[in-house]
Amino acid sequence: MRVRRCTIDSSCIIALDHLHLVPQLSVLFSVVLVPKAVRNELFKLRATKDRLQFIFSTYGFFQRCDGYDQGTVDFLLAERARLGVKDRGEVEAVVQASQFGAAVIVDDPWGRDLATRADLDFHGTVWVLQQFYQLGLLSSTLGDCFSVLRDQGIRLPWETVNELLVSIGEEPLKA
Repeated sequence: MRVRRCTIDSSCIIALDHLHLVPQLSVLFSVVLVPKAVRNELFKLRATKDRLQFIFSTYGFFQRCDGYDQGTVDFLLAERARLGVKDRGEVEAVVQASQFGAAVIVDDPWGRDLATRADLDFHGTVWVLQQFYQLGLLSSTLGDCFSVLRDQGIRLPWETVNELLVSIGEEPLKA
């Protein structure tokens, strides 16, 4: 199954880290590229910083990625800056995926829109967890995984999550 590389946004790393599933990404991707802005965002929190440093030192497939077209990132960010939104991690993930011919793992709707405009293969945390479920890589039910994320305040498309749960015979999450 492991056929390509991806770039990844911070929200996806945070969600997978809550579930202790970051190492399993190696089953889906040969290389997971983590843009500089994503690392900077994750390093703001001590616990996340320590976990990310551990992941980089332990798993060779998880790699820092600093090479990107700064002009393209700045141009795309200018559009968001007018709205007072900072989405540098999403932009770097999309731009780097485009440059390296990689997929992009991003949950943010604007980041997904950028990936669509760049004609990239993109997925989110829900897709990743669905793949792990189908491959038998989860130690709990898929519903339990999503419950943990909901309880941690992770933003996901909950209607889509419940549709997925029902489609595999699990109970949807309660509001």
